[in-house]
Amino acid sequence: MTRRAMFTVGKKKSIRGVAAAAQMSRRPPFQHMALRRLRELKKIVPDAQDADVDVLLRRTAEYICVLELKVTVLRRLSTVYGV
Repeated sequence: MTRRAMFTVGKKKSIRGVAAAAQMSRRPPFQHMALRRLRELKKIVPDAQDADVDVLLRRTAEYICVLELKVTVLRRLSTVYGV
C-alpha cells in the first residue's frame, strides 16, 4: 500500500466527469480550506508561485520579517521628521 501526500500544491491533474465529482466529495473540508489558503498565500508572497509547501512557508516567514523591518524603519523615520 502506497502512502499519498495530504496536500498537492502546484499543477493539478485533469479529472473529468463522474470521477471528478467523486474525487471532490471524498476530500475533507479541512483539506479544501488548506489548499485554498495556500493558493492565496502564493499570490501574496513574492517569488512563491511555483514553490512547494515547505518552501512557501519559509518564504512567508522571511517576508513577514521583511515587512516588520520596513514598518520599524518607517516608524522611526516618521518620529525623526515629525510626520
